[in-house]
Amino acid sequence: LRPNAALWIAPCSTGLPVGLDRAESVSASFVHSSECVGMATILAEFDTAHCGMIHDAQLDTFGQCLATASADGHIRLWDVRKPKEPGFLADLGGHEGAVHQVAWAPPTAGVLLASASADGTVAVWGRQARGPSHWHRLRHEDLERHGPVRSLAWAPSEHGTALACASDDGTVTVVTHLGVVRSGEATVEHRWEARSFQAHGGQALAVSWASPPVFSDKPLGMQGARLATAGDDGVHVWCWSAALGSWESEPAEQDAAAEGAGVRDVAWKPWDGIAEMLASASGRSVTMWTQDASSGSWRPQQGATFAEDVYKVSWAEVGNILLVSFGQTDKDEVDSLSVLSDHHASFTSDSFEEQRTALLKQRVDGVWDTMDVVVQEE
Repeated sequence: LRPNAALWIAPCSTGLPVGLDRAESVSASFVHSSECVGMATILAEFDTAHCGMIHDAQLDTFGQCLATASADGHIRLWDVRKPKEPGFLADLGGHEGAVHQVAWAPPTAGVLLASASADGTVAVWGRQARGPSHWHRLRHEDLERHGPVRSLAWAPSEHGTALACASDDGTVTVVTHLGVVRSGEATVEHRWEARSFQAHGGQALAVSWASPPVFSDKPLGMQGARLATAGDDGVHVWCWSAALGSWESEPAEQDAAAEGAGVRDVAWKPWDGIAEMLASASGRSVTMWTQDASSGSWRPQQGATFAEDVYKVSWAEVGNILLVSFGQTDKDEVDSLSVLSDHHASFTSDSFEEQRTALLKQRVDGVWDTMDVVVQEE
């Protein structure tokens, strides 16, 4: 496979920040809602020098460092403070299989990057004090017994330094940093704990954390922690039970439209002070999930149906806005990478016309409007 190129995209109109972070999509960082279309401009294109297609790309919280994950088993880090002149920082090559996804930890945990691989391992990388080009592997979690790791997500900082990982056999593993033990003046040992539970009867394909029950500057541990997972048998919601010391399932009605198709992705909406909500992607549909106040059961609500398969859903940090990514099921290769100024990144093909991204925005009456996202060259 030829090396892949990266595209740096910036907004060309003011509006509401949105973003996307998975393959087979075009992303914009702002929406011009008056015209029901989002606009973004390509600022630069650069060769990542990966020897396989790029599976994922993520900007850190501050938008200064870009991580690209490839089928060649490598992760490459880039200094993108000058978006038109990206600079190579480091190559992280600890995986023996394709890297499916990368994720930056919340800033309170330090400069940490996690990676999920087809070799069944999860790695946590930490930046060394010597500078942004010096990284080392802090943790190597062997989940090979569960098959390839499909997805991962860091917990909100209120729950400490914790990472949820979705595996091919339907298992979800929560890896938690317990602290540091010092032996002597120079030796530091990081203590980690991994807890696995069976989340799905088939593959587990995606995982997403809920906002913490309270916002605090002190760690809550797993108190009040909740997870949403997506897989071959639908969407499941989980809450941590301190009394039982395990993840317990919350009642959920499965979406009849998703039966047999599986659910590719799930995203938990950031808490807006009103109600909890999930969005899931299955087939050519996006489904919204709400929790019944009396029974506590999660119920699917129709969001939108499209002409293309939906692969990724991602909530904006503010407002009831969901970015939806479409892909081509018969496409063999992802040719380039789009990087956005709102700390999200996504992949595109050589022709932007082949890939489409849309925004779903909820009106006051509860109806979801669809807005197309258009990418144009500078």
